[in-house]
Amino acid sequence: MITVNYFGNIAEAAQGDSETIDQKSMSLEGLLNLLDSKYDIRKFQFQIAINRKIVSKDQALIISDTDEVALLPPFAGG
Repeated sequence: MITVNYFGNIAEAAQGDSETIDQKSMSLEGLLNLLDSKYDIRKFQFQIAINRKIVSKDQALIISDTDEVALLPPFAGG
């Protein structure tokens, strides 16, 4: 199972801060398509972190059940 952590407006859309996807592995593109079909995430601005490292949404990556995925909204700093 792949764990996805949500923050900000995506957490609001998903009505929770995390969920598990019943897959041993899947492509990043496949995961984003699945989440978009469930929560319409592409309307939000966000970055993706896999194992606490920011990655491009366009990268051809395979996510496994040992990876930590986070969808992060833009952060404001001071």
